[in-house]
Amino acid sequence: MNACTRHCAGWPGRAAGTPPPPADPPPPPDPDPVTEPASLTDPLRLGGFTAGQLGRLCDVVGIDARRRIAHQRVLSELLGPAAARPLAAPPPSPSFVADDHTPVEFSLTFPVGAAPVLRVLADPGCAVRALPDNARTAWAAVGRLAAQWGVGLQGLTRITDLFLPPAPHGPLTLWCALDLRPDGPPGLKLYLNPGARGAERSLETVAEAMARLGHAPAFEPVRRHLEPRFPERAGLMFFALDVGPWAEPRVKVYVVHHHATAADAADAARLVPGASPERVADVCRRIGGDGPFAGLPLISGYSFTGTDTGRPTGHTLYVPVRACVRDDEEARDHAVRLLRQYGVADAPLDRALAALTTRPLTAGRGLISYLSLVQARGRAPRITVYLSSEAYGVLPPRGDTSPTD
Repeated sequence: MNACTRHCAGWPGRAAGTPPPPADPPPPPDPDPVTEPASLTDPLRLGGFTAGQLGRLCDVVGIDARRRIAHQRVLSELLGPAAARPLAAPPPSPSFVADDHTPVEFSLTFPVGAAPVLRVLADPGCAVRALPDNARTAWAAVGRLAAQWGVGLQGLTRITDLFLPPAPHGPLTLWCALDLRPDGPPGLKLYLNPGARGAERSLETVAEAMARLGHAPAFEPVRRHLEPRFPERAGLMFFALDVGPWAEPRVKVYVVHHHATAADAADAARLVPGASPERVADVCRRIGGDGPFAGLPLISGYSFTGTDTGRPTGHTLYVPVRACVRDDEEARDHAVRLLRQYGVADAPLDRALAALTTRPLTAGRGLISYLSLVQARGRAPRITVYLSSEAYGVLPPRGDTSPTD
Protein backbone atom coordinates (compact mmCIF):
# COMPACT_ATOMS: atom_id res chain seq x y z
CA MET A 1 0.00 0.00 0.00
CA ASN A 2 2.91 2.36 0.53
CA ALA A 3 3.56 3.45 -3.05
CA CYS A 4 0.74 5.95 -2.62
CA THR A 5 2.90 9.05 -2.72
CA ARG A 6 5.10 7.95 -5.60
CA HIS A 7 4.74 7.20 -9.28
CA CYS A 8 4.42 3.57 -10.35
CA ALA A 9 5.79 1.21 -13.01
CA GLY A 10 5.13 -1.63 -15.49
CA TRP A 11 6.51 -4.62 -17.42
CA PRO A 12 8.27 -5.06 -20.77
CA GLY A 13 7.37 -7.99 -22.98
CA ARG A 14 4.38 -10.03 -24.05
CA ALA A 15 1.77 -11.94 -22.10
CA ALA A 16 2.34 -15.63 -21.66
CA GLY A 17 -0.34 -18.14 -22.51
CA THR A 18 -2.32 -19.81 -19.73
CA PRO A 19 -2.98 -23.56 -19.82
CA PRO A 20 -6.58 -24.80 -19.56
CA PRO A 21 -7.72 -25.27 -15.95
CA PRO A 22 -7.85 -28.79 -14.53
CA ALA A 23 -11.16 -30.19 -13.35
CA ASP A 24 -10.17 -29.81 -9.72
CA PRO A 25 -6.93 -28.35 -8.28
CA PRO A 26 -4.90 -30.99 -6.44
CA PRO A 27 -4.77 -30.71 -2.64
CA PRO A 28 -1.58 -29.33 -1.13
CA PRO A 29 0.94 -32.01 -0.11
CA ASP A 30 1.40 -32.93 3.51
CA PRO A 31 4.14 -30.87 5.16
CA ASP A 32 7.51 -32.53 5.56
CA PRO A 33 9.70 -30.52 7.94
CA VAL A 34 12.74 -32.55 6.96
CA THR A 35 12.63 -31.42 3.34
CA GLU A 36 11.40 -27.85 3.81
CA PRO A 37 14.06 -25.38 2.58
CA ALA A 38 15.74 -23.00 4.98
CA SER A 39 14.13 -20.12 3.09
CA LEU A 40 10.80 -21.33 4.48
CA THR A 41 11.83 -22.34 8.01
CA ASP A 42 14.77 -20.14 9.04
CA PRO A 43 13.43 -17.05 10.87
CA LEU A 44 16.70 -15.24 10.15
CA ARG A 45 15.92 -15.27 6.41
CA LEU A 46 13.26 -13.16 4.70
CA GLY A 47 11.25 -16.19 3.56
CA GLY A 48 11.32 -17.96 6.91
CA PHE A 49 10.56 -14.79 8.87
CA THR A 50 7.50 -13.85 6.79
CA ALA A 51 6.36 -17.49 6.49
CA GLY A 52 6.41 -17.75 10.28
CA GLN A 53 4.28 -14.63 10.57
CA LEU A 54 1.88 -15.93 7.94
CA GLY A 55 1.57 -19.28 9.69
CA ARG A 56 0.70 -17.66 13.00
CA LEU A 57 -1.85 -15.40 11.29
CA CYS A 58 -3.40 -18.47 9.67
CA ASP A 59 -3.90 -19.87 13.17
CA VAL A 60 -5.67 -16.65 14.19
CA VAL A 61 -8.26 -16.95 11.39
CA GLY A 62 -8.77 -20.73 11.64
CA ILE A 63 -6.82 -22.00 8.63
CA ASP A 64 -5.71 -25.57 9.34
CA ALA A 65 -2.11 -26.80 9.36
CA ARG A 66 -2.30 -28.47 5.95
CA ARG A 67 -3.37 -25.33 4.15
CA ARG A 68 -1.18 -23.13 6.31
CA ILE A 69 1.91 -24.95 5.01
CA ALA A 70 0.65 -24.64 1.44
CA HIS A 71 0.12 -20.88 1.86
CA GLN A 72 3.58 -20.47 3.36
CA ARG A 73 5.11 -22.27 0.40
CA VAL A 74 3.27 -20.05 -2.07
CA LEU A 75 4.53 -16.91 -0.33
CA SER A 76 8.09 -18.25 -0.40
CA GLU A 77 7.73 -19.07 -4.10
CA LEU A 78 6.46 -15.57 -4.83
CA LEU A 79 9.48 -14.05 -3.12
CA GLY A 80 11.76 -16.22 -5.26
CA PRO A 81 15.50 -15.82 -4.56
CA ALA A 82 14.74 -13.05 -2.07
CA ALA A 83 13.23 -15.64 0.30
CA ALA A 84 16.69 -17.08 1.01
CA ARG A 85 18.30 -13.71 1.80
CA PRO A 86 19.39 -13.24 5.42
CA LEU A 87 17.62 -10.46 7.27
CA ALA A 88 21.03 -9.16 8.34
CA ALA A 89 21.56 -8.09 4.72
CA PRO A 90 19.80 -4.99 3.34
CA PRO A 91 16.38 -5.41 1.66
CA PRO A 92 16.77 -7.03 -1.77
CA SER A 93 15.34 -3.92 -3.45
CA PRO A 94 13.62 -0.69 -2.40
CA SER A 95 10.18 -2.32 -2.49
CA PHE A 96 7.42 0.13 -1.64
CA VAL A 97 5.07 -2.47 -0.21
CA ALA A 98 6.17 -1.29 3.25
CA ASP A 99 8.00 1.63 4.81
CA ASP A 100 11.04 -0.53 5.68
CA HIS A 101 11.07 -2.09 2.16
CA THR A 102 9.86 -5.50 3.32
CA PRO A 103 8.20 -6.87 0.14
CA VAL A 104 5.31 -8.39 2.14
CA GLU A 105 2.22 -6.91 3.80
CA PHE A 106 -0.63 -8.61 5.65
CA SER A 107 -4.22 -7.52 6.18
CA LEU A 108 -7.27 -8.70 8.08
CA THR A 109 -10.81 -7.84 6.98
CA PHE A 110 -13.42 -8.09 9.72
CA PRO A 111 -16.91 -8.91 8.40
CA VAL A 112 -19.82 -8.81 10.84
CA GLY A 113 -20.65 -12.24 12.27
CA ALA A 114 -17.77 -14.12 10.60
CA ALA A 115 -14.10 -14.89 11.11
CA PRO A 116 -11.59 -12.33 9.80
CA VAL A 117 -10.35 -12.82 6.25
CA LEU A 118 -6.57 -12.93 5.87
CA ARG A 119 -4.75 -11.55 2.86
CA VAL A 120 -1.03 -11.33 2.09
CA LEU A 121 0.46 -8.95 -0.47
CA ALA A 122 3.87 -9.60 -2.04
CA ASP A 123 6.20 -7.98 -4.53
CA PRO A 124 7.24 -10.99 -6.68
CA GLY A 125 9.93 -9.02 -8.48
CA CYS A 126 11.64 -7.79 -5.32
CA ALA A 127 14.77 -9.91 -5.85
CA VAL A 128 15.97 -7.57 -8.64
CA ARG A 129 16.30 -3.80 -8.74
CA ALA A 130 16.04 -2.82 -12.41
CA LEU A 131 12.39 -2.25 -13.33
CA PRO A 132 12.40 -4.34 -16.53
CA ASP A 133 13.97 -7.29 -14.70
CA ASN A 134 11.70 -6.77 -11.71
CA ALA A 135 8.68 -6.93 -13.97
CA ARG A 136 9.82 -9.99 -15.89
CA THR A 137 10.42 -11.80 -12.61
CA ALA A 138 7.01 -10.80 -11.24
CA TRP A 139 5.24 -11.80 -14.45
CA ALA A 140 6.93 -15.21 -14.46
CA ALA A 141 5.95 -15.79 -10.82
CA VAL A 142 2.31 -14.91 -11.48
CA GLY A 143 2.29 -17.10 -14.58
CA ARG A 144 3.59 -20.09 -12.63
CA LEU A 145 0.98 -19.54 -9.94
CA ALA A 146 -1.82 -19.25 -12.49
CA ALA A 147 -0.72 -22.42 -14.23
CA GLN A 148 -0.43 -24.30 -10.94
CA TRP A 149 -3.97 -23.32 -9.90
CA GLY A 150 -5.54 -23.53 -13.35
CA VAL A 151 -6.35 -19.83 -13.32
CA GLY A 152 -6.87 -17.91 -16.56
CA LEU A 153 -5.22 -14.53 -17.05
CA GLN A 154 -7.37 -13.40 -19.97
CA GLY A 155 -8.35 -10.11 -18.34
CA LEU A 156 -4.74 -9.28 -17.63
CA THR A 157 -3.51 -10.13 -21.11
CA ARG A 158 -6.06 -7.68 -22.59
CA ILE A 159 -4.41 -4.76 -20.80
CA THR A 160 -0.72 -5.69 -20.53
CA ASP A 161 0.35 -3.15 -23.15
CA LEU A 162 -1.18 -0.39 -21.01
CA PHE A 163 0.32 -1.34 -17.66
CA LEU A 164 3.38 -3.38 -18.61
CA PRO A 165 5.19 -1.35 -21.31
CA PRO A 166 8.77 -1.81 -22.55
CA ALA A 167 9.99 1.35 -20.79
CA PRO A 168 8.30 1.45 -17.39
CA HIS A 169 7.97 4.42 -15.03
CA GLY A 170 7.83 4.41 -11.26
CA PRO A 171 8.98 2.30 -8.30
CA LEU A 172 6.83 -0.83 -8.75
CA THR A 173 5.79 -3.18 -11.51
CA LEU A 174 3.40 -6.00 -10.63
CA TRP A 175 2.29 -6.93 -7.13
CA CYS A 176 0.28 -9.98 -6.14
CA ALA A 177 -2.14 -10.49 -3.24
CA LEU A 178 -3.50 -13.81 -1.99
CA ASP A 179 -6.92 -13.94 -0.36
CA LEU A 180 -6.43 -16.92 1.96
CA ARG A 181 -9.42 -19.16 2.66
CA PRO A 182 -10.03 -22.07 5.03
CA ASP A 183 -10.92 -24.22 2.00
CA GLY A 184 -10.14 -24.03 -1.69
CA PRO A 185 -7.26 -22.24 -3.42
CA PRO A 186 -6.55 -18.62 -2.53
CA GLY A 187 -8.14 -15.80 -4.44
CA LEU A 188 -5.58 -13.97 -6.57
CA LYS A 189 -5.48 -10.20 -6.95
CA LEU A 190 -2.98 -8.40 -9.17
CA TYR A 191 -1.91 -4.79 -8.68
CA LEU A 192 -0.76 -2.79 -11.71
CA ASN A 193 0.58 0.73 -12.07
CA PRO A 194 -1.61 3.41 -13.71
CA GLY A 195 1.52 5.51 -14.23
CA ALA A 196 3.42 2.80 -16.09
CA ARG A 197 3.49 4.92 -19.27
CA GLY A 198 4.04 8.10 -17.29
CA ALA A 199 2.11 9.61 -14.40
CA GLU A 200 0.73 12.31 -16.68
CA ARG A 201 -0.98 9.57 -18.74
CA SER A 202 -2.36 7.58 -15.81
CA LEU A 203 -5.95 8.80 -16.17
CA GLU A 204 -5.87 8.03 -19.89
CA THR A 205 -4.38 4.60 -19.19
CA VAL A 206 -7.02 3.62 -16.64
CA ALA A 207 -9.88 4.92 -18.81
CA GLU A 208 -8.67 2.78 -21.72
CA ALA A 209 -8.29 -0.30 -19.50
CA MET A 210 -11.81 0.14 -18.15
CA ALA A 211 -13.14 0.40 -21.68
CA ARG A 212 -11.40 -2.81 -22.73
CA LEU A 213 -12.77 -4.65 -19.70
CA GLY A 214 -16.31 -3.37 -20.25
CA HIS A 215 -16.45 -0.92 -17.33
CA ALA A 216 -16.26 2.38 -19.22
CA PRO A 217 -19.80 3.60 -18.30
CA ALA A 218 -19.28 2.77 -14.62
CA PHE A 219 -15.87 4.47 -14.58
CA GLU A 220 -17.18 7.65 -16.20
CA PRO A 221 -18.41 9.25 -12.91
CA VAL A 222 -14.97 8.65 -11.37
CA ARG A 223 -13.23 10.08 -14.43
CA ARG A 224 -15.39 13.22 -14.30
CA HIS A 225 -14.63 13.61 -10.59
CA LEU A 226 -10.88 13.22 -11.15
CA GLU A 227 -10.40 15.29 -14.27
CA PRO A 228 -10.60 18.79 -12.70
CA ARG A 229 -8.50 17.62 -9.71
CA PHE A 230 -5.81 15.75 -11.66
CA PRO A 231 -2.89 15.74 -10.94
CA GLU A 232 -2.53 18.46 -8.26
CA ARG A 233 -5.33 17.30 -5.96
CA ALA A 234 -5.84 13.69 -7.03
CA GLY A 235 -3.81 10.92 -8.62
CA LEU A 236 -4.11 7.25 -9.50
CA MET A 237 -2.26 4.75 -7.34
CA PHE A 238 -3.15 1.17 -8.37
CA PHE A 239 -5.26 -0.66 -10.91
CA ALA A 240 -6.22 -4.00 -9.35
CA LEU A 241 -7.72 -7.05 -11.01
CA ASP A 242 -9.23 -10.16 -9.41
CA VAL A 243 -8.40 -13.40 -11.19
CA GLY A 244 -9.36 -16.95 -10.32
CA PRO A 245 -12.23 -18.38 -8.27
CA TRP A 246 -13.82 -15.22 -6.83
CA ALA A 247 -17.57 -15.28 -6.12
CA GLU A 248 -17.76 -11.74 -7.51
CA PRO A 249 -14.52 -10.73 -9.24
CA ARG A 250 -13.74 -7.03 -9.15
CA VAL A 251 -11.70 -4.44 -10.93
CA LYS A 252 -10.55 -1.78 -8.48
CA VAL A 253 -9.14 1.69 -9.06
CA TYR A 254 -7.22 3.39 -6.24
CA VAL A 255 -7.33 7.20 -6.09
CA VAL A 256 -4.93 9.25 -3.97
CA HIS A 257 -6.36 12.49 -2.53
CA HIS A 258 -3.55 14.99 -2.07
CA HIS A 259 -3.93 17.28 0.97
CA ALA A 260 -7.55 16.17 1.34
CA THR A 261 -9.85 16.90 4.25
CA ALA A 262 -12.44 14.60 5.78
CA ALA A 263 -15.06 16.49 3.76
CA ASP A 264 -13.11 15.86 0.53
CA ALA A 265 -13.00 12.13 1.27
CA ALA A 266 -16.73 12.12 1.95
CA ASP A 267 -17.35 13.88 -1.36
CA ALA A 268 -15.36 11.21 -3.20
CA ALA A 269 -17.56 8.50 -1.68
CA ARG A 270 -20.73 10.08 -3.12
CA LEU A 271 -19.87 8.52 -6.49
CA VAL A 272 -20.85 5.08 -5.17
CA PRO A 273 -24.51 4.16 -4.55
CA GLY A 274 -24.81 2.58 -1.12
CA ALA A 275 -21.67 4.21 0.31
CA SER A 276 -22.29 6.62 3.17
CA PRO A 277 -20.25 9.84 2.91
CA GLU A 278 -21.05 10.50 6.55
CA ARG A 279 -19.36 7.25 7.61
CA VAL A 280 -16.30 8.15 5.56
CA ALA A 281 -15.99 11.58 7.14
CA ASP A 282 -16.53 10.12 10.61
CA VAL A 283 -13.66 7.61 10.21
CA CYS A 284 -11.31 10.33 8.97
CA ARG A 285 -12.16 12.63 11.86
CA ARG A 286 -11.87 9.92 14.49
CA ILE A 287 -8.35 9.03 13.36
CA GLY A 288 -6.86 12.26 12.04
CA GLY A 289 -9.33 15.07 12.58
CA ASP A 290 -10.66 17.25 9.78
CA GLY A 291 -7.30 17.34 8.01
CA PRO A 292 -5.89 18.16 5.63
CA PHE A 293 -3.99 14.85 5.45
CA ALA A 294 -0.82 16.18 3.88
CA GLY A 295 2.20 13.89 4.23
CA LEU A 296 0.53 10.50 3.72
CA PRO A 297 -2.71 11.03 1.83
CA LEU A 298 -6.17 9.56 2.14
CA ILE A 299 -7.00 6.99 -0.53
CA SER A 300 -10.29 5.93 -2.13
CA GLY A 301 -10.72 2.53 -3.75
CA TYR A 302 -13.53 2.23 -6.31
CA SER A 303 -14.71 -1.31 -7.05
CA PHE A 304 -16.41 -2.42 -10.26
CA THR A 305 -18.31 -5.71 -10.64
CA GLY A 306 -20.25 -6.72 -13.72
CA THR A 307 -20.33 -4.58 -16.86
CA ASP A 308 -23.86 -3.18 -16.71
CA THR A 309 -23.90 -1.23 -13.45
CA GLY A 310 -23.28 2.27 -14.80
CA ARG A 311 -21.55 3.27 -11.52
CA PRO A 312 -18.92 1.89 -9.16
CA THR A 313 -20.34 -0.86 -6.97
CA GLY A 314 -18.12 -0.39 -3.91
CA HIS A 315 -16.01 2.19 -2.10
CA THR A 316 -13.10 1.77 0.32
CA LEU A 317 -11.57 4.56 2.37
CA TYR A 318 -7.93 4.02 3.41
CA VAL A 319 -6.60 6.15 6.27
CA PRO A 320 -2.80 6.13 6.84
CA VAL A 321 -3.14 5.73 10.59
CA ARG A 322 0.61 5.54 11.19
CA ALA A 323 0.86 9.19 10.13
CA CYS A 324 -1.76 10.22 12.68
CA VAL A 325 -0.57 8.53 15.87
CA ARG A 326 2.36 8.53 18.24
CA ASP A 327 2.77 4.73 18.29
CA ASP A 328 1.10 1.44 17.49
CA GLU A 329 -0.72 1.28 20.80
CA GLU A 330 -2.64 4.37 19.73
CA ALA A 331 -3.19 2.89 16.27
CA ARG A 332 -4.47 -0.32 17.86
CA ASP A 333 -6.89 1.68 20.00
CA HIS A 334 -8.25 3.41 16.89
CA ALA A 335 -8.74 0.02 15.24
CA VAL A 336 -10.50 -1.43 18.28
CA ARG A 337 -12.90 1.52 18.49
CA LEU A 338 -13.75 1.14 14.79
CA LEU A 339 -14.34 -2.59 15.11
CA ARG A 340 -16.59 -2.14 18.10
CA GLN A 341 -18.45 0.70 16.38
CA TYR A 342 -19.31 -1.66 13.52
CA GLY A 343 -20.23 -4.56 15.78
CA VAL A 344 -17.14 -6.71 15.27
CA ALA A 345 -15.18 -8.58 17.95
CA ASP A 346 -11.72 -7.11 18.37
CA ALA A 347 -9.97 -10.04 20.11
CA PRO A 348 -8.56 -11.45 16.83
CA LEU A 349 -6.77 -8.16 16.22
CA ASP A 350 -4.69 -8.45 19.38
CA ARG A 351 -3.91 -12.05 18.51
CA ALA A 352 -2.79 -10.95 15.05
CA LEU A 353 -0.51 -8.26 16.45
CA ALA A 354 1.06 -10.81 18.80
CA ALA A 355 1.53 -13.16 15.82
CA LEU A 356 3.64 -10.54 14.05
CA THR A 357 5.88 -9.17 16.76
CA THR A 358 6.85 -9.41 20.41
CA ARG A 359 7.87 -5.76 20.69
CA PRO A 360 5.76 -3.42 22.84
CA LEU A 361 3.27 -1.47 20.74
CA THR A 362 4.59 1.72 22.33
CA ALA A 363 8.07 1.03 20.90
CA GLY A 364 7.22 1.97 17.31
CA ARG A 365 4.60 2.88 14.74
CA GLY A 366 3.67 1.42 11.42
CA LEU A 367 2.91 -2.14 12.51
CA ILE A 368 -0.64 -1.00 11.74
CA SER A 369 -0.15 1.02 8.58
CA TYR A 370 -3.70 1.66 7.33
CA LEU A 371 -7.25 1.31 8.57
CA SER A 372 -9.97 1.07 5.94
CA LEU A 373 -13.74 1.21 5.75
CA VAL A 374 -15.29 -0.95 3.01
CA GLN A 375 -18.81 -0.16 1.78
CA ALA A 376 -20.89 -1.75 -0.95
CA ARG A 377 -24.59 -1.75 -1.75
CA GLY A 378 -26.46 -4.54 0.02
CA ARG A 379 -23.62 -5.39 2.38
CA ALA A 380 -22.74 -4.39 5.91
CA PRO A 381 -19.69 -2.11 6.21
CA ARG A 382 -16.39 -3.87 6.91
CA ILE A 383 -13.17 -2.75 8.57
CA THR A 384 -9.77 -3.85 7.28
CA VAL A 385 -6.55 -3.51 9.25
CA TYR A 386 -3.28 -3.46 7.29
CA LEU A 387 -0.30 -4.96 9.08
CA SER A 388 3.42 -4.58 8.38
CA SER A 389 5.91 -7.41 8.68
CA GLU A 390 8.69 -5.10 9.97
CA ALA A 391 11.26 -7.62 8.78
CA TYR A 392 13.86 -4.89 8.22
CA GLY A 393 13.00 -2.12 10.64
CA VAL A 394 10.56 -0.34 12.93
CA LEU A 395 9.54 3.30 12.60
CA PRO A 396 10.18 5.10 15.89
CA PRO A 397 7.32 6.64 17.86
CA ARG A 398 6.65 10.26 17.04
CA GLY A 399 5.81 13.27 19.15
CA ASP A 400 3.77 15.28 16.66
CA THR A 401 0.52 13.38 16.00
CA SER A 402 -1.01 15.77 13.49
CA PRO A 403 -2.04 14.13 10.14
CA THR A 404 0.72 15.98 8.29
CA ASP A 405 3.52 13.42 8.64
